[in-house]
Amino acid sequence: MRKITNPRELAVISLTELEKTGTFLNEIVDFYLTQNNLSVLDRGLFTELVYGTTRMYHNLNYILESFSKRPLRKIKPVILNNLRLGVYQLLYLDKIPPSAAVNEAVKLARLFGHEGEVKFTNGILRQVARNLSKIDYPSLQSDPLLHVSTKYSFPIWIIELWLERWGIEETIKLCRAMNEPPEMHIRVNTLKYDRQEVADYLEKQGIKVEQGRYLPEILRVSPASQVLESSGLRHGMFYIQDESSALVAHALNIEPGNSIYDLCSAPGGKTTHMAQLMDNRGKIVAFDLSLERLKLVDENAQRLGITIIETRRGDATVDLNLPRAQRVLVDAPCSGLGTMRHRPDIRIKKSLEEVKQLVSIQKKILSTAANYVACGGLLVYSTCTINKLENEDIVDWFLENNHLFESSPLPEWFPNGELPGQRTILPHLHSLDGFFIASFKKVNFAN
Repeated sequence: MRKITNPRELAVISLTELEKTGTFLNEIVDFYLTQNNLSVLDRGLFTELVYGTTRMYHNLNYILESFSKRPLRKIKPVILNNLRLGVYQLLYLDKIPPSAAVNEAVKLARLFGHEGEVKFTNGILRQVARNLSKIDYPSLQSDPLLHVSTKYSFPIWIIELWLERWGIEETIKLCRAMNEPPEMHIRVNTLKYDRQEVADYLEKQGIKVEQGRYLPEILRVSPASQVLESSGLRHGMFYIQDESSALVAHALNIEPGNSIYDLCSAPGGKTTHMAQLMDNRGKIVAFDLSLERLKLVDENAQRLGITIIETRRGDATVDLNLPRAQRVLVDAPCSGLGTMRHRPDIRIKKSLEEVKQLVSIQKKILSTAANYVACGGLLVYSTCTINKLENEDIVDWFLENNHLFESSPLPEWFPNGELPGQRTILPHLHSLDGFFIASFKKVNFAN
């Protein structure tokens, strides 16, 4: 395989692979960073170009359609991605001169295409460069759906869901927050280290460290690249986990000695956090469909020094005939809409039809999970999405169909919410990934 030293060339190749395959964007980026010897600056540029162009995919398509007489579907994918990359630099990267963005894109068009495609690329990008201040979006007043979708770069079906749930002003605030660079959060492994010890260790490596917003075991750290390369990660000093995700273990009101089922556990972030809150005392049985993904749970537990997790392959949608436990967690498979700052490819790959299929799976898992909860025990349902269909509607359905359960208040110190038994975490309100958490208690008169 030829080594590539041009970050723009590598970005075009990555974007084209993303469209052609079902591979996750982070896996594509990691692969090409590993295979090619880019400098530190070029690694940063490559990552910014790939993630940024993917994030603004719908916006960039709208702009290209405004300037191109040729339908985008008739442009060769690698040339189209080169154009998207060029427009992204023109609009969103102030440190790159417009002339450089255009010239580099023309060079790549010559590498990837014929002379006609070179001239086409040059013409389109020069038009965009000359008219940056004149780009016009659909009217917010007459067509708010199309305005928000094109300007902030989200598929129409997502904006429809958000507008119905929160209205235009909140939806725009949410979209703006979703387009900001994501923070990296780490969870200190308090079984072995205290928070200040880990903070001091990272700061000595030149890493900026700030306290989490809600949880004492969470730290906000940057730059992410240095954290990922830190030996502290390999040695189990900390685990990379967004603070919104870390709230889930606290929702279970865990105590040392508890018995817990984690029905959708891989890769083990919440599982190992629960073990940490239990002081590594008690029993957690962690299920997942995939043996490969269960290996990740085992590896993470071993790295963090956790011994109370037993992994088992199991399909959470069917009755596993388990004895009852004091706590059951359903961190359900979901559309992941709350994580789009970290995973912008969700904007391209997910569909409303997929969401509807997920709702059926979520109901099956939650309904089955109810069978495993002991009297007075807690069942927690969580998703990393911000979508009423997968969240509030699921809660309403569950309570209507499971009369042995009632909504159970979440900790008082949790981020504010409309209802005591459930929380929707929103990026523009809480500066965290979007998340949903609901807690149910099995009433005591049940068997």
